Amino acid sequence: MRIRNLLLLVVLANLQSIAYAQGGMYQFSHLDINNGLSNNQTNCIFKDSYGFMWFGTISGLNRYDGYKFKVFKNKQSDPASIADNFVSHIYEGPGKKMWVFTHKNYSIYDPETEKFTNNISPELARLKIPTNDLGFIKKDTKGNYWFSTNNQGLYCYHPSTNATAVYSNSERSDVVLHNNWVMDIADCGKGLIWLIYSDGALEQIDLNTNKVVSKTTLPHDATKGPMPINFSLKLDAGKNLWVWAESRAIGVYYYDTQAENFTHYSKESPGNLLNSDIINSIIVGDDNKMWIGTDHGGINIIDTKTSKITYLLPREDDPKSIMGNNVVLYKDRDGIIWAGTYKQGISYYHKGIFQFPLVRHYQSDKTSFPYDDVDFFKEDKSGNLWIGTNGGGLIYYNPVTHEYTNYKHDPANPNSLASDVVISLCIDHEGKLWVGTYFGGLDYFDGKTFKHFRQNDKVAGSINDDRIYSIIEDKDFNIWLGTFAGGVNVYNRKTHLFSTPYKLNARYISELYPDDEGNVWVGEDQGIDVINTRTNKIKHYAHDAHNANSLIDRDINSIVKDSRQLIWIGTKGGLSILNPKTQKFTNLGEEQNLPANTVIHILEDKQGRMWFSSNNGVSCITLIRNGDDYKFDVKNFNETDGLQGREFNIGATYKTHDGKMIFGGGHGFNIFDPAQINVPMHKPPLVFTDLQLFNKSVAVGDTIKGSVVLTKAISDTKEIVFNHSQNVFSLEFAAFDFFNPTKVQYQYKLEGFDKNWLNMPASIRKATYTNLDAGDYIFKVKAYNSNNPQNARVIELKITVLPPFWKSTWAFVLYFLAFVASLFYIRHRGILKLKKEFAAQQQQREIERKAATEVLEAKRMHELDLMKIKFFTNVSHEFRTPLSLILSPIEQLIRANEKPEQQQQLQMIKRNGRRLLNLVNQLLDFRKMEFKELKLSLTRSDIVAFIKEVTVSFSDIAVQKNLRYVFDSEIESLVTEFDQDKLERILFNLLSNAFKFTPSGGHVWVLLGLGKNSNAQMLEIKVVDTGIGITPDKQNKIFERFFQDDMPQGLLNQGSGIGLSITREFVKMHGGEINVESEPNQGSCFTILLPVISESTLTVPTASVRIEAEAKKGKEDILRSNKKPVILLVEDNDDMRFYLKDNLKHQFVIIEACNGKEGWQKALSMHPNLIVSDISMPEMNGIELCRKIKADGRTTHIPVILLTASSEPEDQLLGLDSGANDYILKPFNFEILLSKVKNLLLLQETLKKTYQKQQDVKVEEIEIASEDDKFIKTAIKMVETNITNPNFSVEELSRLMLLSRVSLYKKLLILTGKTPVDFIRNIRLEMAVQLLEKSKLNIANVAYEVGFGNPTYFAKVFREEYGMLPSEYVNQLKKKEKEFSEQV
Repeated sequence: MRIRNLLLLVVLANLQSIAYAQGGMYQFSHLDINNGLSNNQTNCIFKDSYGFMWFGTISGLNRYDGYKFKVFKNKQSDPASIADNFVSHIYEGPGKKMWVFTHKNYSIYDPETEKFTNNISPELARLKIPTNDLGFIKKDTKGNYWFSTNNQGLYCYHPSTNATAVYSNSERSDVVLHNNWVMDIADCGKGLIWLIYSDGALEQIDLNTNKVVSKTTLPHDATKGPMPINFSLKLDAGKNLWVWAESRAIGVYYYDTQAENFTHYSKESPGNLLNSDIINSIIVGDDNKMWIGTDHGGINIIDTKTSKITYLLPREDDPKSIMGNNVVLYKDRDGIIWAGTYKQGISYYHKGIFQFPLVRHYQSDKTSFPYDDVDFFKEDKSGNLWIGTNGGGLIYYNPVTHEYTNYKHDPANPNSLASDVVISLCIDHEGKLWVGTYFGGLDYFDGKTFKHFRQNDKVAGSINDDRIYSIIEDKDFNIWLGTFAGGVNVYNRKTHLFSTPYKLNARYISELYPDDEGNVWVGEDQGIDVINTRTNKIKHYAHDAHNANSLIDRDINSIVKDSRQLIWIGTKGGLSILNPKTQKFTNLGEEQNLPANTVIHILEDKQGRMWFSSNNGVSCITLIRNGDDYKFDVKNFNETDGLQGREFNIGATYKTHDGKMIFGGGHGFNIFDPAQINVPMHKPPLVFTDLQLFNKSVAVGDTIKGSVVLTKAISDTKEIVFNHSQNVFSLEFAAFDFFNPTKVQYQYKLEGFDKNWLNMPASIRKATYTNLDAGDYIFKVKAYNSNNPQNARVIELKITVLPPFWKSTWAFVLYFLAFVASLFYIRHRGILKLKKEFAAQQQQREIERKAATEVLEAKRMHELDLMKIKFFTNVSHEFRTPLSLILSPIEQLIRANEKPEQQQQLQMIKRNGRRLLNLVNQLLDFRKMEFKELKLSLTRSDIVAFIKEVTVSFSDIAVQKNLRYVFDSEIESLVTEFDQDKLERILFNLLSNAFKFTPSGGHVWVLLGLGKNSNAQMLEIKVVDTGIGITPDKQNKIFERFFQDDMPQGLLNQGSGIGLSITREFVKMHGGEINVESEPNQGSCFTILLPVISESTLTVPTASVRIEAEAKKGKEDILRSNKKPVILLVEDNDDMRFYLKDNLKHQFVIIEACNGKEGWQKALSMHPNLIVSDISMPEMNGIELCRKIKADGRTTHIPVILLTASSEPEDQLLGLDSGANDYILKPFNFEILLSKVKNLLLLQETLKKTYQKQQDVKVEEIEIASEDDKFIKTAIKMVETNITNPNFSVEELSRLMLLSRVSLYKKLLILTGKTPVDFIRNIRLEMAVQLLEKSKLNIANVAYEVGFGNPTYFAKVFREEYGMLPSEYVNQLKKKEKEFSEQV
């Protein structure tokens, strides 16, 4: 017995070893309640036709789409929920309906409605199955469904014919069964099935012939115990049977159908040991190995070829091991093996999920690899690996047996490893190992002891740094060391000394790579130095941010030359590929789908693919030839593919002799065959998993805002119709890729709205749209693996958004009908309206006729008003002329008469004349007010004296009406700026009203004073009377135009009602204000406030004084002249003409004309020095006369003064525009007229002298005082020099003056008022005049002398200039000479 037990222990030990060796190959992924699973106890697993995974737990049914779970639980309030939360079995029946077996009974789940039916009788009746007492449901290879019953036989439903076959032990059955308790079936294909009964009997039936073709019975040990026994069958790849019983500790019976014998696997079967006899399930793996899920025995994997068993048990320190030891297994269509555990959730495995086998240390397994953090690998001739670790010393590892030897630093042993941090290794040509450590220097290991090389500044030939990052052996067997801060050290085996023979660009050396041409590539933190060991020349490659044809980064991690002779350089900023032939760099980074820019180490596999590690996984690059260049197809892998992690250590990369690759990091290392690493080629099912409206999931049949959106599950829906109010919706989708769902990339697009595909991360998988316009759309989703984007699956869903009712077709039909009805209604109303309009038409016409008559009458009255205004204006103009004849002589009489009594009478005439003039001006001002043409004309004067003078002019009226009239002023004098004319009329209007409405014996006061208003000094003028007064309701209206208060009968028609309106306007123009205070029968007080403008000192320039003095002297010179100037008076009014002549005859020679025509004739014949003309005259008015005078060269120089009674600014501008030199309004002061006449004559004389000086032929004697004078002098000289040349033109003159023709024209016109042609001609004519006066030449010779080529033309030009022919001018000269000689 002891020997037997000892043998069992040995076998178990060997099996455990085998289990460990094989167990590292099986790496599981996991799901549990943290991922959304409703409960960690999983009883059953199933994958439906859509691709959803279903998990039955003790707390509900779970549907999994690869990303999240949807849980179905029993709800008492919902009869369409599952019958019970404890789910033990899941099957798929006809119509893709799920039959879910719970504690109570079956519930049928309809995937189209996503609802459960707990009454299965109707469905069974449809399938022609008469009983509800069901067992299992299975689907065979032909698509038929088998329903087992409890002791009632077996039913087979054929969906193609909708027929159901019954199999039982009845004689009427097509096949008479062993008994009616069929516990399981196994489909062998070709119409053959195996049945197992409750008593352990096995039968094979040929459904084609309906015969039992084979029978057998399980061994007696398998059928012990109470009946029935719930046996299960599994058919392996060899069509052999595996039999076990639920909840029975009988192990597994293997039935060889060919040899017809049984093999028993159990805990006590010699050579076929299971670690548990209670079997939950059995499935067949892709490698045809049998996976056995046990109760408390984990998973037992039996290799049917070798009968070896591998045990998969949970490890606490291995997250990729199976999570529980009570396991139920299920294999889906994609070959994924799902393992539901008792309390640890779900584990699932596929060799395509974790493709990279992992070697690492497990605390639970002392035989596992001793240390995880690996730094370097080197393979010896035996195929074993030397592994340097980051703190675990040096490890010698057998990858086949997994045995290892660990070398560590022992401070007590000087021959031990120098440091446990080993960062570089090299095996030389002798097979000896060189070990580079971190701060331990270099070790040489001969298989027994370690020889040390350390940095020692005192020893010549020692290494420069104890941190050895890279070691190589060159063709001369010299050892090269790349150090952290000591540059490159070379060990000479002959001298046993280290040297630093090369001066490099950096002292930090990360990589040494010898190529097949004898070069050593040195990777640094400043680029790469390539050392030619034959010539010792060094070539440097650097990073240049401004040069695309340079290294992508200066900090180098690794260098490799591939089979294409390309140099691959891994840097901290990306991957650089150098073509040594063209010296062209190709740089790759994250933009080219690299997982990270930090490329750590690079390897090439047998297929020419380049593998490299990074700080974000491992990548494989396939080069595709594209002309002279390559395209790069990058596949990326990370920890979800089985890698030890995402980050890898520098140097921890190696390619073995048999082509396997090793990538190591801080959590062990992966060793794999690159040819076995595949990219998933399958297209996982892609379905819509959820529809949300207003962020709430919509179930089938839900009513949202009055309409049902989903009539069946969203996964089965092909078209959705939304009404206009359902305008915020989301669609969720998922690809059933259970291998690595995080690597699935999603894109979506709503055709009709989105122009391009939109990217969506796998963690979201939901597209949301809001406020879509009405219309038809197609929503498309694309899903593909990130490593295989060409293998994409696309699904689509048609979406229709209905318009609101008011935009629908029916609405537009109703609108049309309403429009037609409206037309009929409008027509009916129109007929009624026409009748009413016809009845009212005559009345309306009568009203329109009366209105038209009123309009015509109003228009006539308006025209009459305009005619009145025009009439009064014209009359006012006519009044001004006689007033001028009255006021002007009166002023002279007042100055000439010294008798006081006559002076008083004359002053009275003057005052009343001025009052009459004020009345006339008031009419004219009213017209100006109508057209907004009033303007101020401010002068600086003593306003107090002016007001007093105006006030005194009313003294005679006060005496006449027996009124007490007082003028009182608080100030004696105040000089300010004001418009004398307008202030005079203000006072005239106020005083006229005061005297008019104050009865005899009353009082009138004019009071002056100073006041302030808003901090400004104001002159206060008060006109107070004791007249009839004004009622309060009329005081605000008296300043309105044409307003007249109710006055006594005797005062009616005494005014026009415009005086106070004009007064207020004049006050406002001064910036002042006027107010009234009055009481009926008590009197009135009008108060005027005018701003005071303080007097300022005026400085008169000295030049002005001198000019005035010269002007005065000039006037006196003219007046003292014996020859009086000639003045032409043109006036149609005889009195006015007589008045002017009588006053001007003492100083001037007077010529008279009674109209403009006569004035023009006399101006031509008499050549007066000045013309004084009225404007309004018969035959030719003054404006026309002035224009004619100024337009004619013979009279253009004669000054013109216009006299008019019109004070309109337009009339004044018209007169001045006609060429008049001055414009005087009637009535006028004669002294002003006389002064203006003298000034114009003086100006004329001054200009004449100046012009004569400029036009003098002897201009060379005049001193030039300015640039303009120099210019005129030069121009005259040029003309005089060429005066005999008849062809001398403006072009020639401009050339001589060094000016363009345009510039010459502008300058002469500005300086002389003449064009260049006139300028030349005038000089010629002036010279001609002198020749005619002083020479004896005839007229023709004179013409030739002054440059006229034609005497006739000369005569014409002369006449135009001087008004006579040259011959007439010569005759006049002769006549004057004769008269002079006779006088003498």
